[in-house]
Amino acid sequence: MKKLFLISTIILFASSLLVFNSCSKYKLNRTTTSSADNSTAENAFNDVYKVVNETAEDESSNKSLTAYSFGNCATVTVTPAWPDTTFPKSITIDFGTTNCTGTDLKLRRGKIEYTISDRYRNTGCVITATTDDYYVNDYKVEGNKTVTNNGRNSNDNLSYTIEVTNAKVTTPDGDEITWESTRTREWTEGEETGYFTLDGNGDILGIDGITDDVYSITGNASGVNRDGLNFTVTIIEPLIVKIGCRWITKGVLEIVPEDLKTRTVDYGDGNCDNEATVTIGNKTYNIILR
Repeated sequence: MKKLFLISTIILFASSLLVFNSCSKYKLNRTTTSSADNSTAENAFNDVYKVVNETAEDESSNKSLTAYSFGNCATVTVTPAWPDTTFPKSITIDFGTTNCTGTDLKLRRGKIEYTISDRYRNTGCVITATTDDYYVNDYKVEGNKTVTNNGRNSNDNLSYTIEVTNAKVTTPDGDEITWESTRTREWTEGEETGYFTLDGNGDILGIDGITDDVYSITGNASGVNRDGLNFTVTIIEPLIVKIGCRWITKGVLEIVPEDLKTRTVDYGDGNCDNEATVTIGNKTYNIILR
């Protein structure tokens, strides 16, 4: 009798575990953590690219004449300095130790350091960047980014391979997201203009000559979300990044978290906003981009 009672107890306990695990997985399938964390990492390293891109394009010998989308928040040091045309160059972008609000309304502090092997627009140019106690909107961004100019593609647009390695984003609450990616970034708009480009009236475009840049991004990524779940990412419709916007404005990607259903993330129709949708099965959820 005792033996029968013990067996029944074990079966009941095992059944309850199965129900609990099924319910837990069901709840996890309804969450958007991996989607939100991927977007956080994506935006963080798009920001690193933007800051590096703007300074890499700048070949001014008079920094007081130059403005960036991050405004006057950083001291940019180039070695050897312009007008010396010697390459490679080492560049440090120092935002200081306290938050500074850029003209793009992002808060930044810390440093980005990189080397550049040639002029940014020259085929074969390689940029290797790393962060040093760098924060964007109080999210700590760590990792390495390598940008390689592949020359012109079949659309006659400049194309760049972007690799992110050893990346980690720490949220203001102390949660950690790890991430890596290999992407192709096509420069679709704004290549013909720069800070010193003249408009139709003969005036310098200034910051407008930089913020009109638009990129189309394809490729893959993977990471571990704040809950410790692995995930993989595949871009199925190119992501559209506008230098003048804080967020990804368009595109669709698929995220597959460990042991869970595929999520489809849609960044919208091209408007500059911090909204996206996540679809899991037949359910769609709204998320806010960070």
